[in-house]
Amino acid sequence: MNQDNNQKSKYFSFVFWGTTFPALFLLARRNYLFFHTIIEFFAIFTGFSITLISLATRNFIQNRIFLKFGILYFFVTIIDFLHTLAYKGMGVFPGWTANHPTQFWIAGRLLETTGFFLIIFFAHLKEKTLSILLGLLCTLFIAFVWFGTFPNCFIEGHGLTIFKIAMEYAMVAILFIVLLKILKGREQSLSTLRNSLVLAVIFTMLGELSFTLYSDVYGFFNFLGHLFRFLSYLVILRGVIINSLNNPVQTLMIELDREREKLKQIAHYDSLTGLYSRNFFNELIQKQAAIALRKKVPISFIMVDVNRFKKINDTCGHLVGDQVLKLVGNCIAQSIRESDIAARYGGDEFIVILYGTGEEQAKEVATRIREKVKTSGKTEQKCDADVDISFGVAQLEPGESYLQAIHRADERMYLMKNSKKNTSPPSIFQ
Repeated sequence: MNQDNNQKSKYFSFVFWGTTFPALFLLARRNYLFFHTIIEFFAIFTGFSITLISLATRNFIQNRIFLKFGILYFFVTIIDFLHTLAYKGMGVFPGWTANHPTQFWIAGRLLETTGFFLIIFFAHLKEKTLSILLGLLCTLFIAFVWFGTFPNCFIEGHGLTIFKIAMEYAMVAILFIVLLKILKGREQSLSTLRNSLVLAVIFTMLGELSFTLYSDVYGFFNFLGHLFRFLSYLVILRGVIINSLNNPVQTLMIELDREREKLKQIAHYDSLTGLYSRNFFNELIQKQAAIALRKKVPISFIMVDVNRFKKINDTCGHLVGDQVLKLVGNCIAQSIRESDIAARYGGDEFIVILYGTGEEQAKEVATRIREKVKTSGKTEQKCDADVDISFGVAQLEPGESYLQAIHRADERMYLMKNSKKNTSPPSIFQ
């Protein structure tokens, strides 16, 4: 169904443009001023539509590049409007010659090229800053043309000036650099609008090259340049519509997925240590234990407790206590396999699930964790706190619930902890 609709859409586009272009060309041949007015107002309408759509969708479209192009074409269409009114034969500005609309044309294209360069090469430029820069340029260009200080671009009887031709080639060179940046750029903001931007830049370049060839403001290459410029606006508008209007649900879904990931991160992980949370551990262990018993695969538990943690908190402060918990969490994570599961069980207690591991191997892992903790040095704060842990290991036995195995590991951990209290030498924490 979608394929049929796409084919119909392509067929309609082919027929539409296949008849529109010849019609515009015939109109330009018979009445160029009428053609110019129509094509310019279509371009102005298209540019202003880019602005309106970008502004209307700015609250639910995260990609700010749409709003930036909306800002750019707002100022460009202002100059385009003045170019249209000043065109030879319109009679809006008495005493003006064909030089004035040509000056406005160069001003508009310079503004557009500058905007493209700023948006593509300075992706982090704020919308407010871009508005100020483009607004100042737009005002200066209009003032220069209006008060006669803008360089001459067209002289009746002679044609285009060297300045005008040089500006066209300079803009083509800048646009070519912009095109390479768009094609090679890996920024996420460019990906959704890349195809439209590529076509827009190519059409703009073709338009600028066309405008280096005419000697009559009513000539063929002038017609061709205006047509290419209109197409460049049109593909930008199409890209903005497709991404801003046709895909609002997709945009919202992306936002929902991001929020879901944030909530998942909060629910599944302990914010301090980066290990799994107690609640998520409770979900995992039921599945892991059931699989282990069904497949008759050994599964072991390690309970870990930080020695004298209350004394560390009371003596050195809670910031040092947090630092200790992070240190122990890192040591656990670095000492187990990716397939193993480690969680902060509560307070200063941690638990590790070793799937496919017997009790003896689990003791080796626990010993490795303890050695890593002891050799990781003292806490970073100015507090003489040697960090050590106690641990208990238990393997899940046939017919036993995982809670019973965890309880046995917990009891063995406290036996080790109590034995350390009776045998360890005095310290600042005793």
